[in-house]
Amino acid sequence: MNLLDKNKVLAIVLIAIICLIVFEEYQLVSLRKEHDELAAKHAYLLERHNELAAKYAILASKPAEAAYIIFRDGEHVKAKNGLTGEIDFSGTDASTVIQWALDSLTPNRTWVEKVAVVGSFTLSSKIRVSGYTFLDLSQANLTLAVNVNDNMIEASGWYFTIFGGILNANGANQERGSAILVKAEAQRFFIGYGMRIFNAKEHGIHLQGDYEHDKWVGVGVIADIIIEGCGGSGVLSAPWSADHIFSRLNCGGNGGAGICLSTSDSNLVENCLFWNNWKGIDIYNSRHNVIIANRADYNLCCGICICKNSSENIIVGNEVYGNGEHQILVESEAGTRNIIRDNGGYMAENSGVTIFSGDGETTTFPIPHGLSGTPKSWSIEAASADAMGNRYVVANATHLIVTYAVPPPQGNDNVVLVWRAET
Repeated sequence: MNLLDKNKVLAIVLIAIICLIVFEEYQLVSLRKEHDELAAKHAYLLERHNELAAKYAILASKPAEAAYIIFRDGEHVKAKNGLTGEIDFSGTDASTVIQWALDSLTPNRTWVEKVAVVGSFTLSSKIRVSGYTFLDLSQANLTLAVNVNDNMIEASGWYFTIFGGILNANGANQERGSAILVKAEAQRFFIGYGMRIFNAKEHGIHLQGDYEHDKWVGVGVIADIIIEGCGGSGVLSAPWSADHIFSRLNCGGNGGAGICLSTSDSNLVENCLFWNNWKGIDIYNSRHNVIIANRADYNLCCGICICKNSSENIIVGNEVYGNGEHQILVESEAGTRNIIRDNGGYMAENSGVTIFSGDGETTTFPIPHGLSGTPKSWSIEAASADAMGNRYVVANATHLIVTYAVPPPQGNDNVVLVWRAET
């Protein structure tokens, strides 16, 4: 290899080394830039983490992460921000402060926000609860002031909850009003869970749809509530109110029913206690309701009443004792295909074999059916040759009465009848 060729090779090697150095420098600059970007992102995320940690630390010291906590401080009622811990509003009127907090939740939200009320307060006006709101009254004792003449709480919209609390509606000093009124179009809501309601001028809880505008109140769960001493019903679901679950209610001493379903369809009433009301359970112009495993006793009129075009309701497995006029009353204007079975204290169906001895003269044979009222349907079959004659049957409140066209012949235990009857 001559000198010229050696210089060429050296030049190529030198160029390659320079290119490698430039490439490495480029890579180093790129890595430094990426490192700086990642460091900036890390600093931002760390800052956000610290902000959220501070907020969660505040929430951890507040009742159930409420957006606002309402409490009394001397003569003032205050609304504390659940995130910042700051007092955002205060005043001397509890209704004004509570309503301010409810109205200050995020507008047009599609998630639930909470207002917690802590302490005893007198309400000078009703409280309005909208959708996507959790009103926590579990630590609250609320009394309606004299002559408010309105409901204590009115609720509407979707996905609200009214939780716990003591509600004294002070009915002796009102001209009208229920403790809680749920208005159309309320949907998918919860009420109760350790709540006590008493002394409403009208009803403890009223679920009220809008018949004229075809707007329903529906798909609610009302549970774990004591309701006493209301002028109307403990719970009134009427009208245009449907698809609710009523569970573990204890309703007593109310002027109307413990619970009244009026133009209210497809509800479940289960595991409730209704005592010393006018009626325990009143079903009026309502269909497809299931009434199961309740106890209705010592109500002044009746334990359970089915009336006015109420059809296809299921009344099964309840206990009815000591009610004034009827244990279960099915009025003459009630609808059809109601199923009443296995209710303690009320005999809805019965059957048996009854044996008579013919004397050749007697044509009428009364069979005591033991039901709680006059049966609506019955069947009687002859189980002996001497009982086979032409006959007809009528029923009253105590007996099925079998009358033969020709007296069965004389004999000992020769007229055997197999029967079944149900109200």
